[in-house]
Amino acid sequence: MVDCAVILRHPIATPTHETIVREYTMSASPGTVRIFSILNGLTLLGVLLQAVWAGEFIGRPGRQNWVTVHEIGAFVVVVLALATAAAAVALRRASSAVTLGALGLFVLIVVQTGLGEAITKGDANELITAHVPIAVLIFGLGVYLSGVGARLRRG
Repeated sequence: MVDCAVILRHPIATPTHETIVREYTMSASPGTVRIFSILNGLTLLGVLLQAVWAGEFIGRPGRQNWVTVHEIGAFVVVVLALATAAAAVALRRASSAVTLGALGLFVLIVVQTGLGEAITKGDANELITAHVPIAVLIFGLGVYLSGVGARLRRG
């Protein structure tokens, strides 16, 4: 017969969420996490500058120079987002949130760039109503990824 008091005094050890997160975090190279965080920060800076540059030409005469700066900035942001996603893939064992989030960020930025091209080259100004909210979503996702990266660094 099994003594119930013994079972209650010696519960089976089950890993807590914190223990699981710590084990996965240990598999993340600190260098890779640092590279991811730097690339994500640069991507966010690029997205912020895109908003500033757009503010310089929306509804203003003589806007072509700022449109060109905005187009070049978009290309740079796409490359940075791709590099950020590549670094996130290297962290996939440490955090699927980082990987999925960074891949989603890259896809959103590519879609955003396509919308921007359609607006400027195709004269599809009605797409601005989608272009601006997607930019806000991109920035929010980038900030979220910064928080996840910070948690990974803290381990």
